Amino acid sequence: MSSVPKGPLGDSIKYGKELISHTYKYIGPLTDDVSKRYSGNNYACSNCHIDAGTRPNSLGFVGVYLLYPAYDSRVDSVISIKQRINECMERSMNGRKLPLKSNEMNSIVAYYWWISKEVMPKIAAEYIGLPKIAFLNRAADSSKGKVVYRNKCMTCHAENGAGVYNGNAKDGFDMPALWGDDSFNNGAGMYRLITAAQFIKSKMPYHNADLNDEEAWDVAAYISSMPRPVKSNLDKDFPDLSKKPFDCPYPPYNDTFSVFRHKYGPFEGLVK
Repeated sequence: MSSVPKGPLGDSIKYGKELISHTYKYIGPLTDDVSKRYSGNNYACSNCHIDAGTRPNSLGFVGVYLLYPAYDSRVDSVISIKQRINECMERSMNGRKLPLKSNEMNSIVAYYWWISKEVMPKIAAEYIGLPKIAFLNRAADSSKGKVVYRNKCMTCHAENGAGVYNGNAKDGFDMPALWGDDSFNNGAGMYRLITAAQFIKSKMPYHNADLNDEEAWDVAAYISSMPRPVKSNLDKDFPDLSKKPFDCPYPPYNDTFSVFRHKYGPFEGLVK
């Protein structure tokens, strides 16, 4: 961040990066300033958006600023980048919305702007998404995934999926929880099997992926099968059900497939 401008703008950009990298410290559930306890878990945004959102093919933030306002099928309307950030706050962070005019919100947006300002949208695509993996010709199997988890994931994320803290919960995660009370809720994008399997395949274990496609699908199913915080009013998501992703793991749907198939597949022929 050495090239960040001096003055208030630079301070805001730097604070925005800090918020992404150490979310729990500034707006987490145990931060000293009770009024700023917006996040409901002790994650950092960078637990999923690696290197503060600057690593390619890792749910990156580079270029995101250039894509908003944008249509969001989850609410069936055009939303701002601030509204998109608050979707993550309420779902992945299992918390509550940041005030739109708050220093924290403005600083996160300033950071997004800074890392995106010289990037064309077509280039940004390599940062924002995840590499696709082939669909299975069967449903993902949580029992097989449990074996994968115990062999390849448990050392870092703990046997009970609770992760490992940097000392204690207030210091955030060294390795984030994958389920349980201090994890993302069931409305988060990572609760969708395709997103989880793609992320696991390309980034795990510890960003040095060595799972095959089948293992990635199955361990994603195992993680998704475990208890986690529940977000209210999920039935209000995707008012236009024709635009609801097939792997969205909660009803209602506009088809006759079971909730199980929506959650675990198989997805071949049903998802582009």
